[in-house]
Amino acid sequence: MSRTKKLAALASTTAAAALTVAVTATPAMAWTAGDFTATLNGNMIIDAGIAAECTDSTLGGTIDANGNLTITSASVDGCGVGVTPEGLPWSGSLSNGVATFTGFSMSAIGCTFGGNLTGSFTGTDLPVSATFTEQTVNKTSGFFCPSSATVTATYDFAAA
Repeated sequence: MSRTKKLAALASTTAAAALTVAVTATPAMAWTAGDFTATLNGNMIIDAGIAAECTDSTLGGTIDANGNLTITSASVDGCGVGVTPEGLPWSGSLSNGVATFTGFSMSAIGCTFGGNLTGSFTGTDLPVSATFTEQTVNKTSGFFCPSSATVTATYDFAAA
């Protein structure tokens, strides 16, 4: 093969590779950074052998351009028993359809349960809905408490 044909083949291959990367690359999702509130949509169910069905919950905090969450406030009401969020701030993220809360912790009737929640979300910027279904959190303190509980909830996130 002549030197000219080799250079042409190399240039053609390089251009094809660059085009393939450009076509298959997914653009990074950029969130509008700022404060958010997340409001419970429906009921939250915390089941530690006996299910507590909570009718009201609100989270507040910040989201950065990469979808990272810092949850600095949380309230839960309407459960039939007192439920108290613990260990704030929690962290988390909204990334590629996966919603996470890291460091989630709540206590009720002398038992505290904590861990990470993983769910899914729809949308590409606030507002979005994140759903967590039967996420297991382990007992972190308390006597005569089950070793774990499950949490099911959907939160609607919006810019504050």
